Amino acid sequence: GNISQGQVALNTVDIGLPQLAMHSPYETAGAKDTAYLIEAARVLFSSSFLGSGDGNYKLLF
Repeated sequence: GNISQGQVALNTVDIGLPQLAMHSPYETAGAKDTAYLIEAARVLFSSSFLGSGDGNYKLLF
């Protein structure tokens, strides 16, 4: 996450499932959220990236 990013010189992305009232005793999330994240990760990891050298990246499907 963001804390680790400050310790390591790597480009990172902090992802996770969104929740209503995160870190409260009554968190809620959608039942299909896990399946949506799995599909997004599948597409991401089966794709390539193109870095432009100025910190911008394109996802190539």
